[in-house]
Amino acid sequence: MSTVDPLLKRLTDRVEKEALALPITLVVSGTTVTGEVVPHAVWAAHIADQLADSDSRASVFSADFAWEKDQPERDGRYLHLNGGKIVSAGAAFPEHGGLFRIGLDEVSGWFLGEIQAH
Repeated sequence: MSTVDPLLKRLTDRVEKEALALPITLVVSGTTVTGEVVPHAVWAAHIADQLADSDSRASVFSADFAWEKDQPERDGRYLHLNGGKIVSAGAAFPEHGGLFRIGLDEVSGWFLGEIQAH
């Protein structure tokens, strides 16, 4: 079982508590992920908005995420990325970034700042 970096945990707790956004790059299960770590409520609100604007059958879940945004982060075991991208071989995808929820115990390395793929 992986352990959580105590400094990363403090950083994500502060992002939650102070409603900050911070550029970060993570190594998650050997994959590089870059984006902006944001509070749980911001992440959930963005997903609720995306789903509400969707024509797909997944739009029914918009209410679940709208409800979730008003709930406190219950256990602090996750970090939330806005504009998250997977970086591989000099490319990053999805092109415009996505919304990621990543278990803190899955992060094996990190640094502050985002990678800009070319």
